[in-house]
Amino acid sequence: MRTNAQTKLTNIVTGNVIILSDSLYPDAEHDWSAIVSSTKYALDGTMIVEQSVRQAGRPYVMQAPDGHGVLSRATVNALKSECDKLGATFWLDYLADGVVKRVKVMFDTTQEAINATPVKGSTSPKLTDYYNVTLKFLEIPST
Repeated sequence: MRTNAQTKLTNIVTGNVIILSDSLYPDAEHDWSAIVSSTKYALDGTMIVEQSVRQAGRPYVMQAPDGHGVLSRATVNALKSECDKLGATFWLDYLADGVVKRVKVMFDTTQEAINATPVKGSTSPKLTDYYNVTLKFLEIPST
């Protein structure tokens, strides 16, 4: 696991920091556009195009290839605890393009926000056991 405290999740209110693997990266980061368009036709057949800039809502699905973005069960438990806090917002810092990027996010609880599967099966997991994880966030305005 590559961890050097550059990829992390920080609760904005409490200041709690959870160190993540630097191998976690936004999946399909280029599949979202800040521009949204709507088209319709006028009675004379003219196409009307309206465009606007989205204010928020970009999905951040943080994952890594199996075995590369593993987190300990203790870290997964800490993430679950933060996810279960109503209205919690976070700074997500992650490595991309050779720099650390920072976005303000909240867990995407419209779906399964945390998916964690054990690297090795166990009938009695330990806090040091490793899990492959997928974390789902939504970007929110950083005002």
